[in-house]
Amino acid sequence: MAPGEGRKKLRIYFRCSLVGFVSGLLAGFLVSSLVCYFFCRPLSKVHCEGEIKKAIHTAHLLLNSTGSRQDNTLQWQGGPSLGRSFIYDFTLVQGSLQVQRNGIYSIYVQVTLSQCTLFRPLNPEPDFRALNPEPEQLLTIGVLSAQGRHSSLLRRHFQDRCSLSASLQENLSYQDILYVNLTYPLKPSLNADETFFGAYWLYPPPPEEY
Repeated sequence: MAPGEGRKKLRIYFRCSLVGFVSGLLAGFLVSSLVCYFFCRPLSKVHCEGEIKKAIHTAHLLLNSTGSRQDNTLQWQGGPSLGRSFIYDFTLVQGSLQVQRNGIYSIYVQVTLSQCTLFRPLNPEPDFRALNPEPEQLLTIGVLSAQGRHSSLLRRHFQDRCSLSASLQENLSYQDILYVNLTYPLKPSLNADETFFGAYWLYPPPPEEY
């Protein structure tokens, strides 16, 4: 065999070995990637779903029309069977909303009175309201703490209006119960576009100051 032919075959041998080595390396990398994808994807999905579920604390409630109203407190209900109503990571306790996580919450409410009529005399006497005082007509958002203490978060007077809406932000604790009071015997509208109540978690509570 001529020396030139030997060197040529040696170069071809090394070239084929290098191509085989690179091809094997790429194939191994591809197989490893596919194995990691199929095995890690379910774990990643579970982790992501857990993080999303942990972050969702929101509810949009509609008026519960079952039963007769006996006092000022309105009863609420929530869930997909009601249409646009929902409740995630809150709990309904006797028609009121119980918090399941400490933090700052945004709270909102709208109540429209049913069969509302506004009556004012065309030529009222100066002392008309003094002689005919109207009962106080209030919409109130309150909170009942886990220790049993009631606190008023918001109070609004109807003042000859048929509808009231309000919103606020509040620092709430685990197992606090939010409730809505409407002066009895005022009757709220059962229309879901006119009477509703809701809350959603914004961020963790502020750090304690020492």
